[in-house]
Amino acid sequence: MYFTDESSQTADTYLAVGGLAVPRPYIAGIVADLDAIKAEHGKTGEVKWKGAKFKGGIVHRAYIDKLFELVSANRVHVHLRFSRMSDYDHRLSGERRRTDTVSKAFYQLLLHRAVGMYNEKCEIDIVADDGHCTALLPAMVKGLHTDERRKYDRGYQPSVRSIIQRSSAAEPMLQLLDVTLGALSSYRNDRHNDGETGPIKKELAEYAFEKTGWESIDGNCPARNRECVRWNARPIIKLKG
Repeated sequence: MYFTDESSQTADTYLAVGGLAVPRPYIAGIVADLDAIKAEHGKTGEVKWKGAKFKGGIVHRAYIDKLFELVSANRVHVHLRFSRMSDYDHRLSGERRRTDTVSKAFYQLLLHRAVGMYNEKCEIDIVADDGHCTALLPAMVKGLHTDERRKYDRGYQPSVRSIIQRSSAAEPMLQLLDVTLGALSSYRNDRHNDGETGPIKKELAEYAFEKTGWESIDGNCPARNRECVRWNARPIIKLKG
């Protein structure tokens, strides 16, 4: 399974789209662990980055810990793609403009990470957090098959079986991704230093970055890496202007 979500798509300098790759047999156990974290701290309902102030961020810190515990155990992989939104002329992205720029960022993440990294081993079902930016993804399965044959043909059948939208409120795995994606997006946009974010989100953003083990939020991880990957994308041609 490959769960995907976005952050900072509206007003920040850098858009972040993220993917969480997890074998299906592990999901039930992970969800049970997340339920236990919530029960321990009296949290009901959805766990989202925007609600990180709950009890001083204790649940959100536990979600970050759980994600990187799973990464260390090679039970999940997490991939983040950052792109500077000012590098794109959203008028050229499509009728929905900025929304279509975000949609195309999702497509690139799915093609080069979900497909490019796993098509030799897996049949991939993709679950996207529902919203306008992911609304067109379910219709892009055939396009991914075509681009997979062009770019990653390893003699296998097309790897993506389905793409569906699902509410994060009903999908704990999307919530697990959302918290760390939101924290690292905040770090990428330097919001932890803007004096306005507040101490809880500042601490969580810095904590999540430390857990990655990256020396910098800039640049890209080596192409062979899968476990915890950052990708600072740039358009081939700067479209704006």
